[in-house]
Parts: sequence; C-alpha cells; structure tokens
Amino acid sequence: MLKNTNLGLVALIWGFGLTITMSAFKNAKVNDQKRDQYRFVYNPPSASPYSVANVTNPSHWSYAPDSEGCSGEERACSIVIDQAYVDLSATPALKPSANLTASFNAPTSTAYVTGSADGLMQIENSDQP
Repeated sequence: MLKNTNLGLVALIWGFGLTITMSAFKNAKVNDQKRDQYRFVYNPPSASPYSVANVTNPSHWSYAPDSEGCSGEERACSIVIDQAYVDLSATPALKPSANLTASFNAPTSTAYVTGSADGLMQIENSDQP
C-alpha cells in the first residue's frame, strides 16, 4: 500500500513539474498595439532620378499623409513606414536609419524600393511616369 502511495505521489509531482516547465515555453503573443505609420512619396531629383542611390536616399522622400496609392512595379513611388524611422522634430522626415533598399530594373532604367529596416513597411512602386 505504501509503495502505491509513493508511486502516486511521484506521478503527481512529475505531472505538476511537467505542466510548469511546458507552460514556461509557450509562444509569446506578438504585441497587438497599433503602430503609428507615416506615408512618404518619392520626389526624384533631376539628375539620375531613378537610380538606386537616389531612391534609397531619405532626403528624396517627402511626407505625404493624403497621397493616393500607386500601381505597378517599375519605379519608386511611395512607402508607409513605422514612426520609429521618422524624424518628428518638424515636418515628418524619413530617418537614415530606415535603411531603404532598392533594385534596378535595367530594361526601364529605373529603381524601385524593395525593403527597409522596418520589416512591416508597405511599399508602393509605380509603372506610371
């Protein structure tokens, strides 16, 4: 009888231990807080307007909260990026830490945005001039 009680007690303790250790390794929920995002449009310079260097230069992007979307995939047009990559000291400006990336489309001689440090950034490239 004592042996069965000890075996039951060991099983009970083992069960509690297993429950505690397994609940410690549950997946954490992703933070569901709403992100503050800002829309910027690309303002190409006159020299090499759609080069990769110009498309990835933060100074060529202007804050445009009411801008309409773009279509196609040929050239840089607009992005929607997290507030962490926006300088809010005056008119919102894209920070260099956004680390925009772009690819060059040789047939059209234009660059288009491919990504940034903000993995959730929305990219809108355009096939319109």
